[in-house]
Amino acid sequence: MSRSSLLAGGTLPCLLLATPASSQEPTSAPSTDIIVTATRSARALADVPASVSVLTADQIERTPARTIDEVLRRVPSLDLPIAGTNEQHPTNTIVSMRGLSGIRALVLLDGVPINDPFFGYVQWSEVPLQTIDRVEVVRGGGAPLWGNYAMGGVINILTKPIDKTGLVAEAAGGSRGTYRADAHAALAGQGYGVGLDAGVSHSDGYVEQVESARGAATVPTSFTARTVALSGNADLAADLTARARASYYDNDQTFLTRANTNTQRTWRHTGTLSWTPRQGGSIDLTAFHNDEHFVTNNPGSPAGANPNNVEFVQNSHATRATDWGASLIWTQTFSGIVRLLSAGVDYHGIRGSDQARIFDETGAQMRVDTGSGNQRFLGGFAQADLRPLDRLQVLLSLRYQDFYSYDGVDDTPGGLGRVANRHERDVDPRLSLRYQLRGGFALRGAMYRAFRAPTLDNLYRGASVPGYILYSNAALKPETLEGAEAGFDVDRGSVRFQATAYASRISDFLTYRYLDPAALPAGFDIGARLINAGTARSRGVEAELTWRPSRKLTGTLAYTYADSIVTRNPEDPASIGVQQAGIPRHRASASLDWTGPDGITLSPRVRYLARTNGDPDAIYRTDAHFIADLGVSVAVRRDVEVFGQIENLFDRRYIGTNDGFTAALYGKPFTAVAGVRLKLGSQ
Repeated sequence: MSRSSLLAGGTLPCLLLATPASSQEPTSAPSTDIIVTATRSARALADVPASVSVLTADQIERTPARTIDEVLRRVPSLDLPIAGTNEQHPTNTIVSMRGLSGIRALVLLDGVPINDPFFGYVQWSEVPLQTIDRVEVVRGGGAPLWGNYAMGGVINILTKPIDKTGLVAEAAGGSRGTYRADAHAALAGQGYGVGLDAGVSHSDGYVEQVESARGAATVPTSFTARTVALSGNADLAADLTARARASYYDNDQTFLTRANTNTQRTWRHTGTLSWTPRQGGSIDLTAFHNDEHFVTNNPGSPAGANPNNVEFVQNSHATRATDWGASLIWTQTFSGIVRLLSAGVDYHGIRGSDQARIFDETGAQMRVDTGSGNQRFLGGFAQADLRPLDRLQVLLSLRYQDFYSYDGVDDTPGGLGRVANRHERDVDPRLSLRYQLRGGFALRGAMYRAFRAPTLDNLYRGASVPGYILYSNAALKPETLEGAEAGFDVDRGSVRFQATAYASRISDFLTYRYLDPAALPAGFDIGARLINAGTARSRGVEAELTWRPSRKLTGTLAYTYADSIVTRNPEDPASIGVQQAGIPRHRASASLDWTGPDGITLSPRVRYLARTNGDPDAIYRTDAHFIADLGVSVAVRRDVEVFGQIENLFDRRYIGTNDGFTAALYGKPFTAVAGVRLKLGSQ
C-alpha cells in the first residue's frame, strides 16, 4: 500500500469509441497530422480547439524506453510518477494532467478504456511499444465527451492499423538482465484484415532503497510482463464494417523485498459495428468486457526484528474485478454554419471484490478482510461544431451522467459491514472557441466542467499493516472540476507551437484524514479514512514547440509550470497552500531526431524535473533532477536496423520516490540495451 494509492480513484462511466487514425509519415508537416481524440472526429491537428500533443511510432521507436509511460514523460502537463511502471507497486501507476495529482486522466487503447476498473491505475506495460502507431494527448476537461477520469485530459493509444500485410518486430537485451521482444503482424485482403500483437518484457531490476534501508530481505525490483492480442476487421457490406479485439496480459513483480510480490492477469474483449448510411455520417455500436485478477503480498516484520533483515507475508490481497459496457454513437458532418453534430448514449457496469488474508508472524491466518461492491454508469452526450464565421470555430459539448454504487460491503476491523447504496447525477458542459488569424496563427479558449467518481477501492476496500489501518468510505461523493484555459497556436510549415494558460478548481476533493486513536479497533495505533475534504485548485502554463525543417531532422521543446495546491481542508490545515504531492512546479524536456548518411540516426533526449513533495503536508520530498537519454540506430538494409538505447546516460543518482510509506527510493540508474528491428511490408 502506498500514499499515492490513497488518492487514486475514479471509474470510467462510458466507452465512447474513437476510430483509430491511419498511420502518418513521421516527417510530415505538423499541419497534416490527423487526430480523433479531441473532438471524436478525424480532423487536422491544426484545426482542433484544444491543447494537443501527438507522438508518432517513429518518435516512440527512437525514445529509449521499455514502456509507453516513459515515452510520455516529455509531454507537457502530463503528470506521472517519477518511477516507471516496472519499478513501483502497481497501484502507484497513477496518471493525471495539469497538476491535478492522483488519477484524474483517462487512458484509452484504440478508444477503449484501460484504467483499472477497481483501482483506476494504468498498467502501461500492457501495450508493447512496437504495436503502437501513435499516441494522442488532449489536455483539459474532457468529461463532456469522454466521461469520468477525463477530468484532466485524455490519452489515446492507437495501435498499428490492419490495412496491409506486414510484420514489425524487435528484440533487445542489455544491462541488469533486461530483455524485450515485441511484434505486430498483419494479414490484409480484400475487405478484411487480421492482426496479431505480442510482447514480452523482463528486467532483473536494481536495488531501489537508499542504503540505510537495505538489509538481508532487500532484493532488486524485478518485473516480467507478457501480452498477446488478436484483432480483426471486415467489410460486411458496402456501408457496414466490423472490428474486434481480444487480448490477454499478465505480469509478475518482486517489489523491494523477497516477500513483496505482485501478480496481475487481465483479459479484454471489444467489438464494434460501424454503419455509414449516408455520406459524412456514421453510427457506431460498441461493446466491451474486461476481467482482471490481481494478487499483492505485503510484508511485515516480527516484533523486535530489523524490518530490513527479517520479514513475513503479513497480508495477501486478492482482487477480482469485471467491467462491461456498450455505447451507441451517431455522427454527421455538414457544410455551412453547422459542420458536425454527434450524440451518444452509453452504459458501464463494474463488479469487484477484494479479500485480504491477514497473517501473524508464524504464518497463521488471523482473519479475512473483505471489500466489495458494484457500480453502474448511464450517460449521454451531444456535440455541435459551428462555424458562424469562416475563421471562427465554436465547439459545444454537453454530457448528462447518472452514477449508482450498490451492494457494498466493508468488512474490515471496525468497518461498516453492508453499506447504503448511493445515487449521484452530474451535468458537464464544455465551450471551446478557436479563431484563425493570418500567417498560421490562431487563438483558442475553453470553459468546462468535469467530474470523477470514487473507485470501488475508495468506496469499499480497507487496507492494513501491523499497527496501521486505512478505511475506505462508502459515503464519498464524486469530485467536480470547473476550469478555463486560453492559448494560441502557430502552424507555419515546418514549425508548430502551442502555448496554453489554464486554471481549474476541484470541489469535494478526495483526500484522507487521520483518526483519533481512541476510535480505532484493538491492535491499531494509527488509522485514516478517505474523505471529501474541501477544495483544491491548479493553474499553470504549458508550451510545446515542434520543428521539422526536413525529413532528416526533427526537434521538440516542452515546458510546464504548475501551481497546484489544496485551498480548503478543515481536517488537515497543514496541507493548505502546499504544492500537491508528485507535482513539480517546473519541468522541461527537449529531443532531437537526426538521420545522417548511411542510415545512421541519433536521438538524444533530455528532461528536467523540479523537486516534488511526496505527501500532502510536504514532510517527504524527492530530488530535482536532470536526465539525459540517447538512442542510436543504423539501417543494415531497407527492412532491418540495429539500435542501441541508453537511459540516464550520465548515471545521475536522485531520490525519485519518497512518500513516507516506504524508505526513500532511487530513480532508475544508467541502463543500456541493444537490439535489432525488422520491418517487412510496412514501408
